[in-house]
Amino acid sequence: MTLIVSTINLVAIFGFAFLMERKQDRTVRSLFWPAFAMKLLAGIGLGLVYQHYYLTGDTFNFFDQASVQAGVFKTNPGAYFDFLWQDPDAEWKGAARSVFFVKIVSIIAVAGGNYWITSLWLSFVSFIASFYLFKLVARFFEGSTSAAAVAFLFFPSVVFWGSGVIKESIGLAGLMVLSGVYLKGMMKKLPRMMEFVLAAVSIWIVWNLKYYWISIFLPIVCTSLVVQAVSFKLKIPSRLKLSLWIILFFVLCLDASLLHPNFHPMRILQVVIENNHAFVSHSDSGDVIHYGRLDATWRSVILHSPWALLSGLFRPFLWEADTLLKFAVALENSLILILCLSALSRTGDFLRSQNRLITLSVIVYVCLLCIFLALSTPNFGSLSRYKVGFLPFLVFLVCYKNPLIQFIYSSPLVMRVREWFAKFLTRPEGP
Repeated sequence: MTLIVSTINLVAIFGFAFLMERKQDRTVRSLFWPAFAMKLLAGIGLGLVYQHYYLTGDTFNFFDQASVQAGVFKTNPGAYFDFLWQDPDAEWKGAARSVFFVKIVSIIAVAGGNYWITSLWLSFVSFIASFYLFKLVARFFEGSTSAAAVAFLFFPSVVFWGSGVIKESIGLAGLMVLSGVYLKGMMKKLPRMMEFVLAAVSIWIVWNLKYYWISIFLPIVCTSLVVQAVSFKLKIPSRLKLSLWIILFFVLCLDASLLHPNFHPMRILQVVIENNHAFVSHSDSGDVIHYGRLDATWRSVILHSPWALLSGLFRPFLWEADTLLKFAVALENSLILILCLSALSRTGDFLRSQNRLITLSVIVYVCLLCIFLALSTPNFGSLSRYKVGFLPFLVFLVCYKNPLIQFIYSSPLVMRVREWFAKFLTRPEGP
């Protein structure tokens, strides 16, 4: 029976994928199946890493609790639906965000999915959202297909931590949908009704899973959308747009601080410091970011923010890696550091670009979320997982029209390799 149920789920996943692939343009169709396979394998790989490397983890606890509720559904459907609709703050076994995710996972478990099938479904949902944003970015930014594919479909940390039975997989999917709707608005393209519905659902999901992502994301994108609309209607000079953006963003941040108790101005700093101390006390000295005399004052947080930003973006460095997984993360960080330094030469292009507000939105979001995460979650292992909330946007920002990438891509050696592959793929078939 288990084999039959698993087979039905696999057929459903690949059937939906096949129908989705047939609707893609030729320009992106060649990337569909490689990205699809990498996403699903990443979800399986994440489970194996937790099973054989970490030996335990939230991913199996989430599924075990979801399986219990799936059992409740079989014996008492009414009790199960009460569980789904009950206020998470009054729930059992963990924080509200974890219980909310258990509810999502339990829906798949009710359909008979085991841990691995559940992982495939969640990875598939995350893939659909990632491919949706990838297509929009490739469509709206000239010559961006390769950079968008790397950032949203193939960058290892983004794929790995955005897959499987963890909160980040669904949280990132919601963030991708919201980013796509935002991008359409900035490009003066009216989103479809279904996109508005999915955006509303995404806000609800991301808020319940990763409220600090959405509390930074929404004020930024709303600020840019309003400034874009106002400047278009009133013909505001470009030199005043930045001032208007800063003022409006500050106002919206004050409003956002009222949405969650932890974001109240008198509480947010205390939460950051409490989380910081908790992680430091349960981590080895070499596995955390050290800040010295960090305390719950704005002066202290501002003074330590540059180190938090640097560490959140680029650490651990290669010489700080003492395990295989940490070394893999350090390699990625080194690549991002090199690309960031190379991208600095395009500062002038950013200032002259018609998409300045979009770029500004990405920079502010990446910096603020990175600083917040690095201060409150100084453990390198946990940070490498949590930073998936901004990493794909950073990767696209530093890859798009990067001079170093363009130089390497046009180098004689790479040109010969590209020509060889082109001949290999187009060689005539034998008799």
